Amino acid sequence: MSVISDGVISDGVVSDGEVETTTSTILATIVTTVISTLATTQEDHVSTRFPPPRNWTPSNATLKLPRMGNSASAKQVADQVAYGVISCITVGVLIVMLYMSVFGQRVRATAVRWHVLNCSLWGILHLISYASFAEKAPWPNYITNQNWRDTARQVECFTRSVFPAGMVFVYLEQIILTIAPKLANSIVFNAIFFILLIPFLNGLMIFLYYAHFMDIVWWYEPIDLFNLATYLIFTTFTFIYFLFCLFGTCLCCATMTSKKPSSRTTGTFADMWLLFPYGLIPSIMYGPSFGMTSVSFAMQHLLTWVLESGLLTGGGGSSSGGSFIDMNLLMQVATNAILAMPWFVLLFPLVQSILALVCLRMFREQFFFMISCGRIFEGKRAKIGMTEWNVTSIGPPPLYPNSPSEKQEA
Repeated sequence: MSVISDGVISDGVVSDGEVETTTSTILATIVTTVISTLATTQEDHVSTRFPPPRNWTPSNATLKLPRMGNSASAKQVADQVAYGVISCITVGVLIVMLYMSVFGQRVRATAVRWHVLNCSLWGILHLISYASFAEKAPWPNYITNQNWRDTARQVECFTRSVFPAGMVFVYLEQIILTIAPKLANSIVFNAIFFILLIPFLNGLMIFLYYAHFMDIVWWYEPIDLFNLATYLIFTTFTFIYFLFCLFGTCLCCATMTSKKPSSRTTGTFADMWLLFPYGLIPSIMYGPSFGMTSVSFAMQHLLTWVLESGLLTGGGGSSSGGSFIDMNLLMQVATNAILAMPWFVLLFPLVQSILALVCLRMFREQFFFMISCGRIFEGKRAKIGMTEWNVTSIGPPPLYPNSPSEKQEA
């Protein structure tokens, strides 16, 4: 089990080691570990209690750890160039998102504002670290700080935890604001989510990262465990939020047919639904990296339970009965996920920024406000329940006098 738990690979990040390992190595390690656990014992190397699944035939080929030479292949070089270009573009986009989050006139002081601020700030750190320690890093080993190099895996878990952890609070706030939109005008209400997302969440993650350096024997690596827990909570809240959107649709119909004035408008329910893809798409992209992070935890703490539960052998470890899991399909899915994972990890910050511009009305309006020099969505946002946000079309450019005589006449 130490092959997995003590490995130097985590979600596409390669730390210092004697053997350079690729993504295929991860799959090879998983397969060999599972096979050896199911098919061998300590004495006679023949499993009687946990036989191999009936519907899976192991490959006859011997799996060996591949070694890369001093000269990288043409594909490796092309991937490194692509990584570098995407990283530079993404950093530029994140800087723009940071500017809009801090100084945006059209951006309300709600939870999603601080969430985008967090994702943009820590996304830059994510790209800086990933560009040095990824398997196809464009600038390998340019980070010389030894503590950073030793904890590259923990740094990546840290940065990947920002989005799912923050979305839990964003979902909660959006549910409340859909029911009572005027709370967005409350300083106290906004201050609560500011404290939860900025001091509390960031402070907690920083503490869990530095817990790695404490002279304490932890039950499990703190930041890794936080990453696992937040992703599970995040996906659960995504499903709960989808159910609320269905309820919100019924509420929208009741509001539209009601003759009584209400602070809820069609825009309120449009914002409600648009937040769903903003959370759903990243939850899918986070899946492969979460799976790889969970492998180490599963091998250390859940492997015995999985074997005894019969999930792999057809129930209770008995040799009779069919397996509940099609291992061929499972390994095919795992292979495709591992191949896609490095690109998903690289594209996290860029995809999140694009989704923020498309799905979040305040950032969409602020973006058009910026590129039109204030001609679209002119002025600051109005309070909810007072007037709708000031949406204007592009008007004619201002007229300036061209000559001294025209200035005197003006």
